[in-house]
Amino acid sequence: MRSTFLTIGMLLVTACAGGSAPPAGLTTEDVAAIKNTERRWVQAVLAGDGSAGLALHTADAVRMPPNERDIRGRAALEAALRGAAKPPTAFTLTSTEIDGRGDLAYAVETFSITLPGAKETTKPVTQTGRGLVIMRKQPDGSWLASRVIWNSDQPAPK
Repeated sequence: MRSTFLTIGMLLVTACAGGSAPPAGLTTEDVAAIKNTERRWVQAVLAGDGSAGLALHTADAVRMPPNERDIRGRAALEAALRGAAKPPTAFTLTSTEIDGRGDLAYAVETFSITLPGAKETTKPVTQTGRGLVIMRKQPDGSWLASRVIWNSDQPAPK
């Protein structure tokens, strides 16, 4: 009798779990598409192409730069990308971790960016840091940045 109740109990637990497995992890195609988005971001930044950079973000994207207010939504992001100063002279971005499930993924990244001096007489400045990008898969299989936050390895300005 007791084994019958245990068996019924286990069957109920299994049935109540919905019988559906969690979404599978990222495919190799997903990871390649995420890396492609990262590569296109680097190209857009180096070219100073705000439109190309904007196209790599979801309509409701939020960017969270260090020591500044969030940049929320398409209009604010477009203004920020178009209003950027001279493009950097060098920019590298390396994923140290990419993972996700279904249509949601994240990438942990490190970066190095060299910005031209503010005036022709000032030297370029190189900054290094790390960031976290949350991406959403699009119907065409591409991945767009939805939430982006990054930090500098250098101390915050005083």
